[in-house]
Amino acid sequence: MRQSMYQGKLVRLRKLNSDDASIILPHWKVYELDRYLPTPLPTSNEDMVRYIENVNDAFANNSMLTFGIETLKGNQLIGIISLVGTSWINRFGEVGHFAIFDLEYRGKGYGADALRILLNTAFSVLDLHSVYLWVEGFNRKGVSFYERIGFKSQGRLHELGCRDGGTT
Repeated sequence: MRQSMYQGKLVRLRKLNSDDASIILPHWKVYELDRYLPTPLPTSNEDMVRYIENVNDAFANNSMLTFGIETLKGNQLIGIISLVGTSWINRFGEVGHFAIFDLEYRGKGYGADALRILLNTAFSVLDLHSVYLWVEGFNRKGVSFYERIGFKSQGRLHELGCRDGGTT
């Protein structure tokens, strides 16, 4: 069997489908995940289905690529990852929503594998020259994770957002 270009050592990236809404939604309501994501997320199954439809429409017109992160062993959907804000003229894009939402799979290399697949796709398939991301300074684990993957800090923005009743 031929290996998919969206497949790594532990996971594959695949398009989301409406059946995924009921798998994803319970995880969005967990504070430990929600506090790290930059935008409000769907809170009902209907909203999650609409979110999936919207990201798939954006996928179809190449304005945003959102993938489900699925384990190779067991085909379990454990997270999402996206490439957003892509400038085809200037050849750059941004890592958007990225989360391993199933706690059982955190800290075991699944997220790193998914991010490496996304970056390989961005550079080798889409011919981008740069991929960046935003991470909140209070998210020390996230900062450390991205540095291990190879991202470098390019600066700090102060009081850009609000979390837990204060600015970040």
